[in-house]
Amino acid sequence: MPAYSIERTIHIEKSPAEVIEFLSDFRSWPTWSPWLMMEPSCKVEYLGTVGRVGAEYHWVGDMVGEGRMALLRKTDTMLEIELEFIKPFKSMAMANFKVEANNDGSAVTWMLDAKLPWFLFFLKKSMEQSLGMDYERGLKMLKSLIETGEIHSQLTLVGEQPAQINYYVGIERNEKIANLGEVIPSDYKQLALLFAEQGYASIGSPFTLYFDMNMDTGVCTLRNCFPVKTPVDVSVPYVCEQLPATKTYVVKHVGEYPMVSNAWAMAFFAARHKKVKISKKPVGLERYVNDPERVPAKDLITEVVLFQR
Repeated sequence: MPAYSIERTIHIEKSPAEVIEFLSDFRSWPTWSPWLMMEPSCKVEYLGTVGRVGAEYHWVGDMVGEGRMALLRKTDTMLEIELEFIKPFKSMAMANFKVEANNDGSAVTWMLDAKLPWFLFFLKKSMEQSLGMDYERGLKMLKSLIETGEIHSQLTLVGEQPAQINYYVGIERNEKIANLGEVIPSDYKQLALLFAEQGYASIGSPFTLYFDMNMDTGVCTLRNCFPVKTPVDVSVPYVCEQLPATKTYVVKHVGEYPMVSNAWAMAFFAARHKKVKISKKPVGLERYVNDPERVPAKDLITEVVLFQR
């Protein structure tokens, strides 16, 4: 059976003892799990003594399938967890945590060692890639929950919608995903100046249009855009084009922008589950419904919109 492994680390401003105790209490997992958060109605059952070796939790959901976790070993710096997937296919794995003192907190490493059924050997690379991103999302939420007691990321599956046929004025970039939190606001300020100088009128929420996302390099091709009613004349570095006329698949996210990757994950996950065929290029867009300068970060509304084909 083809083996694969994943390892991701994050810094958490709590002692190793506090992190270990928190992680060993499986009752907290549905709150920060990068999978269960996409299906809050998933049925979860807890067995054994909380935080002790032998404790288990069992989940059954429509989108997330069925499985169980069992705590096999617990030390001051390590948790060893047996993971059994039951549906959609059976497999076993080890999902362990290593927690080491690091400056004023802990370096928390989440590890997975697993095997695919032989008939799914071709999925090894994509599994490592997608699960690696899931682990990164989960660790960000774990950090927020342990440090602040809250996670500002709420998801709503809106589902299929007809696309609004709009023109837009945008700035195109090839940019690292890690830099988007700085690049997007900067481009919108530049677009706002252009619209003020030229007397153009934006007719809706600004959005970022993604043509591709290369997860191997961490670089994407995108355009940061203001929608307009009719085409206008622009010159480099600006472009004016029309959005594709197609159906879309939408997830609404309420919360801090660094958590918006949860909405992208849910959109792709739900689309696959519902057998909705998604365009590969352009991939989709993020629509920013309210203004980050006027509302708290926890109340930001972002719509992730995938284009259907």
